[in-house]
Amino acid sequence: MEENLANRTFYRWVFRNYRHGSAVGFFVKRRITPLGWLVMGLLVLSSMVGANLKESNTVLLSALLFGTLCMALLWAFLRRARVAISREIALTGLVGEELRYSVTATNAGRGFLRGFHLKDSGDDPRPTEWEFLNLREPDEDRRNPFDRFFAFYRWKWLTDRGGKWKSLGRSEALDLAPGDSVSTRMALVPNRRGVLELDDLRVVLPDPLGFFQRFRKAWGEKDEILVLPKRYRLPEFHLDGQSELKVGGETASDIRGEGGEFLGLREYHPGDSLRRIDWKAWARTGEPIVREFEEARFPRYGLVLDSSLDDSGPELFEEAVSVAASFVSTMDRQSCLLDLMFVRDSPVAFTAGRGVARAEELMEVLARVEGSEGGGYEPLSELVLRYAVEMTACVVVLSGWSEARRDFVKALRRSGLKVHLYVIGVGEAPDDAEGVFWLRWDQVEKDLLTAI
Repeated sequence: MEENLANRTFYRWVFRNYRHGSAVGFFVKRRITPLGWLVMGLLVLSSMVGANLKESNTVLLSALLFGTLCMALLWAFLRRARVAISREIALTGLVGEELRYSVTATNAGRGFLRGFHLKDSGDDPRPTEWEFLNLREPDEDRRNPFDRFFAFYRWKWLTDRGGKWKSLGRSEALDLAPGDSVSTRMALVPNRRGVLELDDLRVVLPDPLGFFQRFRKAWGEKDEILVLPKRYRLPEFHLDGQSELKVGGETASDIRGEGGEFLGLREYHPGDSLRRIDWKAWARTGEPIVREFEEARFPRYGLVLDSSLDDSGPELFEEAVSVAASFVSTMDRQSCLLDLMFVRDSPVAFTAGRGVARAEELMEVLARVEGSEGGGYEPLSELVLRYAVEMTACVVVLSGWSEARRDFVKALRRSGLKVHLYVIGVGEAPDDAEGVFWLRWDQVEKDLLTAI
């Protein structure tokens, strides 16, 4: 126990050093262009060769390169810009799909701006402490002991995945007179679901030689994009339960108006729809009369999302959200009602289906859902069992496997509810994971296609 605690303390120290070091590296990297790095490399090389002062040509080359670099650096440092921007961007996007948008820039300064670019900074690509401590680079065990000990390649692998979104380059070179405006097209790619905030667009001001560039923050309104969860391909599948024929309820017919067979006439009861009134019968009898139909009621399914981060973490939770979104997308094509249930601050349920809400609304809920720590599964179990009376089957997506989750599943199955259980896990399924569809977090779609 003490050894494990010491290891985590050491890797927390390693994480902080990598994080601070990468911040410095990122700051320098985006302010020195590849051409600038090349010229500085030539300067170092010529300085080494020109250590012998008799090599006058080499000394002159070193002095010329040094002077040029100093002039370019000073020029970039002295560049100023005061730019106001506004974006025209879609309200929603999808994970992994390029999203193009328009940016209008206005020169709010008094000087003429030449050869500048616009660039959104993108989200911080550095991993969280939990990700660094708990996730492993693929095939990390094959690396040598030194690399495994300092986990540099793990850091690099996590950083290469990127943050929530990535900016696709910068705008074309722009010129702008004082008070004038210009529009340009830009693009980004969302890497993760959720609300993306775009509030750090920079004006890139390169020096005339292209060695260095200065970044000045543009000012304008913060824009938000709701990124819907990634969805996986699912084969055709069928849950238990069929439509029931009942008087009243939701009709399964696609035809507008009353569905089902006509049963007869009866007197009006408070609360009856005015569309059911038979006006001719009312005129004939002098009393309000309504038509009664036999209607098809949709089967009702549950979709339970495990939002607990205990013994799992954000990576497994994100995959669980994507699996839940895949089922929502598939069930939208069926004649059913769907209850999405999870724990936020308290257990909540959102229902979609014909006559209630669109499935797109459930996708927006899943885009915003956040994981939580603690709280247990008792409140979620009570919520599901309360809905179980009306449900014909239930899909449960767990973001990990633990004793608390096993007890939760046992409680659902003891109620007699038909449960289809999908568990996001690391590696192969444990021996006690019986009667579940085990989905490896890094091969979810592959396992899904063979699990159904």
